[in-house]
Amino acid sequence: MPARVHLIALPPYSPELNPVEVIGDLIKDRIANTLWPTLEALEEALGEELRPIYESAERVRRLVSHPWLINQINATEPENSAVPY
Repeated sequence: MPARVHLIALPPYSPELNPVEVIGDLIKDRIANTLWPTLEALEEALGEELRPIYESAERVRRLVSHPWLINQINATEPENSAVPY
């Protein structure tokens, strides 16, 4: 490991530390409690829910960008940051 990298063990369930949980919640709202006739129908529903998300980087940024996360990303390499402050 590089000298500046430190591993920190996370609790078994910590959605606030896993920003992608927000996207999972949106998808679950659409597909939960539904009996899908085929796997293809479920895959189509998932695709319909994911399409607006993956077509817009700004939407993804809004969904998963918590202030503490942006600060940590930008703290290491602010001149090269792809995430605006």
